[in-house]
Amino acid sequence: MYESMISHETWKYECLGCLHEWQKEFEVGRSSDGHGGEVVVYHHLSQRCTSPWAEPVCPSCGSYDVKILPTGWTVVAPIPRQRNTELEMIFRLRRLHAY
Repeated sequence: MYESMISHETWKYECLGCLHEWQKEFEVGRSSDGHGGEVVVYHHLSQRCTSPWAEPVCPSCGSYDVKILPTGWTVVAPIPRQRNTELEMIFRLRRLHAY
């Protein structure tokens, strides 16, 4: 008897050409093949399709230069460094022998 499992995954895409962002939801079927391996089948809009990372094309500009972010991945903007704080200014003035 082969065990199978169906899950839903959301993949995020970002075009590096026009900076368009979009996401697609996939129904993923996983089962054992009887030889110790795993078979993975992807469905998008109830149609069988290739894996989410196989040649994605930007729907906006048609570019193949697309970054793929798997499920659970979040893009976090870097925290900007505070400039010209008082302590930083004191150290800078001391290096210049002005304080």
